[in-house]
Amino acid sequence: MNLSKISLLLALALVIFSCSKEDETDANSSFKTSNFAAAINPDDLVGEWKLSAMQADTLVDLNNDGTGDKNLLNESACFNDMKVIFNQDRTFSTTNARLDFNGGTNNAEFVCVKNRVDFGTWDIEGSDLLMDITIDGTIYSQRKPLNYTTSTFAFDVSKAESNVYVNDPGDTSASKIRILALEYTRI
Repeated sequence: MNLSKISLLLALALVIFSCSKEDETDANSSFKTSNFAAAINPDDLVGEWKLSAMQADTLVDLNNDGTGDKNLLNESACFNDMKVIFNQDRTFSTTNARLDFNGGTNNAEFVCVKNRVDFGTWDIEGSDLLMDITIDGTIYSQRKPLNYTTSTFAFDVSKAESNVYVNDPGDTSASKIRILALEYTRI
């Protein structure tokens, strides 16, 4: 799974869509975030946030050391620079990274594509983050329920959502991921 635009997804990439019923039944329901805030004040999100966790629902061995980890940040430095900046005027920018499995010599290898910056607009409705993000000239509208604290926010990305952004050849160490939980921490 080209976890690239997952980040993108995330990165506001957060940028994601809502899960279908099929996705929800495929995912381990205890894995999904469930501690959603009743309401979030949009001013509380203003500022810079860095990706602090990218939890998969299955073990992944991206660094081919023979040991898998559910937190992809422990498997690759590719995502270390991912962040999002929410501006007071309800615009945002996001720095993303992705794994390109087509860049290696086989599907077990990948090339990290880093520092892609995308822009858009955002707002909060209850505890949902609403975003319009422009990626390669196309605007994607997203609604993501957030798990929010004063120092972190998190949301889930389903396999179906990531397929919009990622071209997974289907036989990589990341192919079994059905859902990712992305967490950002305030800088």
